[in-house]
Amino acid sequence: MYHEVAVNCFRYFEFKSLAEVDQLTIPEYELLIEAHNLRMVDQEYHQHWQAFLNYAVQAQKPAGKNKTRPVYNHFNKFFDYEGVLKSVKKKKPEKPAERFKGIGKLLRKEGR
Repeated sequence: MYHEVAVNCFRYFEFKSLAEVDQLTIPEYELLIEAHNLRMVDQEYHQHWQAFLNYAVQAQKPAGKNKTRPVYNHFNKFFDYEGVLKSVKKKKPEKPAERFKGIGKLLRKEGR
């Protein structure tokens, strides 16, 4: 088991010495392995998303008899960069503090 842990640490986590491996606890190692596996899933997701986008950008639509033209003739039609930036920068409305939600009602009752 130690051999496998050491190899994984050198292979995936860029450890440089066995001293680093020796300082690692089992829960820390398991956390590193889980994070690595999730990172690999994320990478695979991005690869598949890229493949889908490569397919989508080549889409064609009819433009007459036996002719087609690209659905996206400009990059901005395929990806609205400015629109995405605006949606990310848009501030979300803040919710009132749930913690003090009923205090006003309680104070009004006590004031009678």
